[in-house]
Amino acid sequence: MKRLRDIVALVSPYKRELLSNLFWNILNAIFSLFTFLSVVPFLNVLFGVSGEEPQTRGTGMVDRANEVMESFIRSQGQSKALVWMCLGIVALALAKNLVNYFSLFSIARIRTSVSRDLREKMYRKLLRLPVSYFSGERKGDIISRMTNDLMEIEFSVVGTLEALLKSPVMIIIYLISLFLLSWKLTLFALLFLPLSGFLISRIAKSLKNAAKRGKGSLGELISVIEETLSGIRIIKVFNAEQSFSQKFDRMNDFYFRLMHRLYRREYLSSPMSEFISLVVISFLLFVGGRIVLSGELDGKMLIGYLVIFSMIIQPARALSDAFFKISKGAASLDRMREVMDAGETIADAPGASVAPAFSHDIEFRQVHFAYGDHTVLRGINLTIRKGQTVALVGPSGSGKTTLASILARFYNPTSGEVLLDGIPIQQYTIASIREMMGFVSQESILFNDSVRNNMALGTKGMQQERVEQAARIANAEEFILRLEGRYDFNVGDGGNRLSGGQKQRIAIARAVFRNPPILILDEATSALDTQSEQLVQDAIYRLMENRTSLVIAHRLSTVQKADVIVVLDGGQIVEMGSHDELLRRDALYKRLVDMQTLQG
Repeated sequence: MKRLRDIVALVSPYKRELLSNLFWNILNAIFSLFTFLSVVPFLNVLFGVSGEEPQTRGTGMVDRANEVMESFIRSQGQSKALVWMCLGIVALALAKNLVNYFSLFSIARIRTSVSRDLREKMYRKLLRLPVSYFSGERKGDIISRMTNDLMEIEFSVVGTLEALLKSPVMIIIYLISLFLLSWKLTLFALLFLPLSGFLISRIAKSLKNAAKRGKGSLGELISVIEETLSGIRIIKVFNAEQSFSQKFDRMNDFYFRLMHRLYRREYLSSPMSEFISLVVISFLLFVGGRIVLSGELDGKMLIGYLVIFSMIIQPARALSDAFFKISKGAASLDRMREVMDAGETIADAPGASVAPAFSHDIEFRQVHFAYGDHTVLRGINLTIRKGQTVALVGPSGSGKTTLASILARFYNPTSGEVLLDGIPIQQYTIASIREMMGFVSQESILFNDSVRNNMALGTKGMQQERVEQAARIANAEEFILRLEGRYDFNVGDGGNRLSGGQKQRIAIARAVFRNPPILILDEATSALDTQSEQLVQDAIYRLMENRTSLVIAHRLSTVQKADVIVVLDGGQIVEMGSHDELLRRDALYKRLVDMQTLQG
């Protein structure tokens, strides 16, 4: 029942199409019924009707219909009645199939629209989820949910809409007809339904559990493929092909065994449904034959009854198959719902306003932060005045990147607060806070698009003059003009058609184009060679002019000109001052400088 409610929730926005489909399904069931019942007058034509009027006339609807048919055969003659019968069957078949086409046509929009809506909701949810969510999830598993699970829902859940909307209508109309033909025989047939329903539900339950395990295994398999493609150079240079191959084979074989069991159970549903149906028909033949022999039912009407009952098996089996498919697709629906229901821990507070222009300072006040049980920041107190360049240095794991991420609202502090011009940033919308910031990271993140679109990311309305100006400031114009297509050059997946220095300069140009008052630079030159580093560093100096900058540095030579250098260790500020002041203190900062000098 819960699964049916889930399907109703998916299709509820399309009430007009649902009503249209219901109307055509009712007409389809009626035309189908008359098509099947035409076997009775056909038998009357073949086996003849006595020339005398019956002595007694029935009072039931079926008896009256039978009398009309017999009267028609007497008046027209058997040969002519046979012609009319065949023409009538052709007309009924034409009407039935036209109505069936309109029924399918009306449901096509529902099916495609639901798939589109799910895909759209899932993607928008991914964009809203906090950064912390993705650090705890495998990318391959998320991709699997967005593709394989959604496709499974489209075919296993949404694809069953036709059966769910059509089969009950046909079953109801056929059952009414069967009760009119012989209520005793119909009551006897209904006694078998609870047993068949119990057997089918047992298989469906095991099918759902197997499907859920299979989907999880597929997500892990895709993660291995994604990791292999991302790290193929490392795998090759360390001769790790065999190790990764064995890992993939283990997971692939495990997925194979799961899916083998899944399909074995799924394929059991159809034979079982057919077997139960044939058992019921066998008993109906026995009981119906006894009723005919007792004189309570005409033999031709029993044949008509069995024809209609045999036709009720098809929608019943379709409904049974739909139930199995829903149970199988429910695992995918649950996996997608895990993402859809994930908490959006970073969201606008109720009544949040747009942040005004930055004018004075940014203050971290007693900021603590922890990843689960692991504490990263401990009581950070720091003020960054407008126009200052503040550098964060310290050993790996000291909390530098986490502090910058809290400012960018990727995370919320566990306790304490961050203030913008004296107001907690949680009182402002996330979009307006991030609108003030430019971000350049150690890893140059470029998208599979043109140079121009990468530089103007998130901006509506292209401004070529601003793009070119940003490229000049970022020392990028020189190499862009040599590219085929220049600013229209496609940088490839992840910018793989450019060198590391070129990618980083485009990333800097992206920040310049935005012209933000606040900059966050996360080790923006640490992954570059000496020549590229010099070009990028020059671009960074230009970028930081007249801006408030928070610089995370690994190479301490790049932050000597910072107004304030903040030294972090173990999530705490242990030193603070200018480069010369910190050298004179002869503490952690000086040791770090001496280590890098020796390494250099």
